[in-house]
Amino acid sequence: MNKRDAKTPAYLMGFRRALFRGAGFSAEDLDRPLIGVVNSWGEISPATRHMQVLTKAAKEGVKSAGGTPVEFVLSGLCDGTCGGAPGANIYNMAWRDIAVAYIETVAEANQFDGLVFLPVCDEVVPAHLMAAARLNLPSILVCGGTMLPAWDEGRDLWAGDVTAAFAELKSGKITGEEYQRVEDICCTGAGACGVMGTGNTMQAFAEAIGMTLPGNGTRAGVDPDLERIAFQSGAQVMKLLEKNIKPQDIMTRAAFENALRVTLAVGGSTCAIFHAIALAHEAGVALDLSHFEKMSQSTPFICNVKPSGAHPVNCLDDAGGIPAVMKELSPVLNLDVQTVTGKTLRENLKGGNVLDRDVIRPLNQPLHGQGGIAILRGSLAPQSAIVKHIAVLPEMMVHKGPARVFDSEELAGEAILDGKITSGDVIVVRYAGPKGGPGMPCLYGSLWLLKSKGLEASVALITDGRLSGTIRGAAIGYVSPEAAEGGPIALLRDGDLIRIDIPQRKLDLLLAEEELKVRRSQWIPPRPKKEKGSMALYTKFVTSAHEGAYLKISTKSQTPNNK
Repeated sequence: MNKRDAKTPAYLMGFRRALFRGAGFSAEDLDRPLIGVVNSWGEISPATRHMQVLTKAAKEGVKSAGGTPVEFVLSGLCDGTCGGAPGANIYNMAWRDIAVAYIETVAEANQFDGLVFLPVCDEVVPAHLMAAARLNLPSILVCGGTMLPAWDEGRDLWAGDVTAAFAELKSGKITGEEYQRVEDICCTGAGACGVMGTGNTMQAFAEAIGMTLPGNGTRAGVDPDLERIAFQSGAQVMKLLEKNIKPQDIMTRAAFENALRVTLAVGGSTCAIFHAIALAHEAGVALDLSHFEKMSQSTPFICNVKPSGAHPVNCLDDAGGIPAVMKELSPVLNLDVQTVTGKTLRENLKGGNVLDRDVIRPLNQPLHGQGGIAILRGSLAPQSAIVKHIAVLPEMMVHKGPARVFDSEELAGEAILDGKITSGDVIVVRYAGPKGGPGMPCLYGSLWLLKSKGLEASVALITDGRLSGTIRGAAIGYVSPEAAEGGPIALLRDGDLIRIDIPQRKLDLLLAEEELKVRRSQWIPPRPKKEKGSMALYTKFVTSAHEGAYLKISTKSQTPNNK
């Protein structure tokens, strides 16, 4: 009998066992601990092409260590494939919290003793981490790794390059055949898009917080070594079960600080901030934007990785991966934290070495003296706004220009393609926040379109929506309060002057307070875009981006996990 079956009433035990027997399990299987294996495979994303193989290896690892793996599948969404039609990618962020609830439901209903999570891509990794923290059963993650770049005529390509190629096709800069070649080869499959976007950032975060085996976070999706990691992880969860080491023993305040420093050092996605805050809520750790601000000032950007640097993520793996990054950062890390290896971070890092100094710079010779993410505030963002400042060109670090206001990215994209955006403008895309989107859709196409039009160095973009970690340019997102809540961004009109001062961490609307009061009195809250279904529920309960954009449905406050 597995440990949690001991709680099953005797008169129901036979029925439960018979049903598992009918699903193909032997009597001996049911006498061992049952380990839920969460597979994120699906045919809706190229990143998951190998997840069946990794899941099989993880299950074999569980069996080898005396457990019984029980697989269940929840296909993860992809921001790119869901961005193929207007309104489609509003579901990605909501999927994160729906997925957490789904995993919780299946795991608790089936009384699993422990869990192996196999995520890959943007919202999937944080969803699996959040579920692990909520359930607090012995757990381990096996991340699906990074997608290798394609190579074409002396340059490497990744999936995002096709958006810029499409804009060049529309503007006549390339032929249809040239565009088709990019579309044909740029997405090689297996793993998260090969730059430090949200997918790879969150995999690095998962390793840095101690929830994966060392080396997992940056391994290439096609690398056979991932199968070894998956097998070892399956076996390791049985050791975690034996020692009763749980996610909340690992994801402590000190571990969060480590993971945040790594995120800043690798030039990670801005999305990692609100994912981390939402995860901290599940783990019972008090965390807010002030922690990011403080750590960013003392954590240099040291990883020369795209989009803020020169190399794809697989080169970071070749340079030693996250263990090497953490070894370099060790003077500012908490080294005595617990990890899923059963050892401390200090013990795990004994073998970590930097193998390429062009990719992982020394602490005293960083690419930038501060971490890659900055928090802005001002009259346009009284609570906060976020920018990946290391991806902003020097000439755009301070910028003042007239607002060009749009209530959707589709309208902004059409204006860019039609040549209606000119040098000096500040594009504003609003009603794209957690409530207004709803679901905080990811805006990345506009930045690539600006680059294709040669406006990257003269036009800024501001939104209350989400920004992909794959972008470059003066892109400021997650403006709070959002437009749907009546924030100042809702009161903007075309031509209003906006001042951006990233070095001073300021974002201001240059408008008299009296005029703002008049506009506020005239503002009418918009009707929710979704009035039934899951997104209506999401709109009702979601918190602001400033708070982590999670579903606030707890009936009591959690005890802080400040170990």
